[in-house]
Amino acid sequence: MGAGDLPAMGRIGFIGAGNMAGAIMGCLSKEYDMMASRRSVNALRALESQYDITTTTDNAELATSCDIVFICVKPQSAEGLMSELSEVDFSNKLVISILAGKRISFFTERLTNCTRVVRAMPNLGLLVEKGATAYAVSDACTPEDEYKAHILLNAGAYAVKVEEDEIDTITAVSGCGPAFISYFLKSLEDAAIRHGLGKGIAQKLLFQTVLGTCEYLRTSDLDYDGFISKVASKGGATRAGIDAGKREGVDEAISAMVDAAIVRARELGR
Repeated sequence: MGAGDLPAMGRIGFIGAGNMAGAIMGCLSKEYDMMASRRSVNALRALESQYDITTTTDNAELATSCDIVFICVKPQSAEGLMSELSEVDFSNKLVISILAGKRISFFTERLTNCTRVVRAMPNLGLLVEKGATAYAVSDACTPEDEYKAHILLNAGAYAVKVEEDEIDTITAVSGCGPAFISYFLKSLEDAAIRHGLGKGIAQKLLFQTVLGTCEYLRTSDLDYDGFISKVASKGGATRAGIDAGKREGVDEAISAMVDAAIVRARELGR
């Protein structure tokens, strides 16, 4: 397949069309033939209007009708979904799962003739086409399968292929990361307001600070410590704040957040 040649995708289906599935659909070209399923009829009507797609409340109907099947339900609902799909033949289908914790083998062992599986972990940066997605593929995936998955997952995101054993850690870092970063930003904003700064100006300054910091780190040769040293001069306000954070166990708290997310992701996979 030559550069610039896009493979025919066929019909692309999304089982469990919630926030993340909606974000992915929003990033894909409207030229794709897409279908979505979920329990809420009202939510499906909204998806039909927003994305001009076909919808159904029948997950088996969707899986039967589609060539590429995104599985986007909550991990806790996965076993029930496997039962719903037990009569569907997946021999000619590519499955892309975004379920936290669920390994490729979960699907190949439960779905009929299912061998071509991509396990992906996107994040909600997709809502503004600034997502980060890591994915792993089953041994049975063809080069064309991998190419299709990369095109779909790279829409609105930076997508990178990894080993499956890395996905749980990636779940904790980039999958959960937007919430962790928001948690930290809220703490900074709350502290600023407590010291008399207005919410509006605090928020605008924090957002711009994050954008500028990330862009500088992304484009420069400095590592994190080098950048911190560039800002935190000896005896200055930044150094005083960082030293206070170390005394209060900020490093340990962040590490504990990541550790807990990894543990939970693995629990969801059982």
